[in-house]
Amino acid sequence: MRAEPRTLYLIDGHSQIFRAYYAPFGNLTAPSGEPTRATHVFCQMLLNILRDKKPDYLAVVMDVSDEIVFRKDIYPEYKSHRQPTPEDLPVQIDRIVSILQTAGVPILRKERFEADDIMATLARRLPNHDLRIFLVSRDKDLEQLLSDRVSLFDPMKDEVITSQRLLELRGWTPQQAIDAQALIGDSVDNVPGVEGVGPKSAAKLLQKYGSAEAVVAHADELTPRQRESVRKFAPKLELTRKLVTLRDDVPIEYDVRDFDVRRFNWAAVRPVFEELGFRRLLDQLPDKGGAGVPPEKGGAGVPPEKGG
Repeated sequence: MRAEPRTLYLIDGHSQIFRAYYAPFGNLTAPSGEPTRATHVFCQMLLNILRDKKPDYLAVVMDVSDEIVFRKDIYPEYKSHRQPTPEDLPVQIDRIVSILQTAGVPILRKERFEADDIMATLARRLPNHDLRIFLVSRDKDLEQLLSDRVSLFDPMKDEVITSQRLLELRGWTPQQAIDAQALIGDSVDNVPGVEGVGPKSAAKLLQKYGSAEAVVAHADELTPRQRESVRKFAPKLELTRKLVTLRDDVPIEYDVRDFDVRRFNWAAVRPVFEELGFRRLLDQLPDKGGAGVPPEKGGAGVPPEKGG
């Protein structure tokens, strides 16, 4: 029997693509003139994970659209203040998706849901024995998913955030992460929070009172400024909690066996990398020969669960 648990890396696709786009890296273009900086940095990140972390399973989770998500039904202003996507980024997103499809890397997405919700669903559904899940993202919304078998992984810093590390870094537990986000809000996603409350003050409030509801209930004990802000926020608490709580019941279909990295066909990616001028990445492809070696029937140690 294998002593170490199997590992599954779920990559937060759009989040990592945006990080790749804004990485401190020079502009790159293919011989054809196609912009490729985000494409190159994302592919390098993916190959680094395969080489250094040696996952047993891997998949990429993507958003479908910011405009058609169930949270907008709850709060029409959700994500309404986001800046337009840079004009040279959509072509790179399409290229990255094409590369993943060529290699056979599963891409999971579902209309009306966000990538975070899909990650939450898989973290709940997948077997909790013999499998450790790494969410490749630094998205604070995912902190609520951390457990003894689910961790965050930041590929840019090569940093793993466990439940204990979250407490050390942020001052709250995964069970308190929703409360923390409710108090702080999210200016990027246009989610209301308590005015003047940031991560440090939210941590102090949760350490003292335990939950966002308890903070509201004990508003009289706060400083005059915090008391006023908390009372003003109180009617929005239920709404904010709904917005920041991830759904773990996304009706999405998948087969865990498709996540097995041995099924991926990196040889098929070689012509694409050659077309894009990714000479350095060509030498890093895991499979320099033919197609990936398919696993034995039933996968590699994880039950052949199908979601849907």
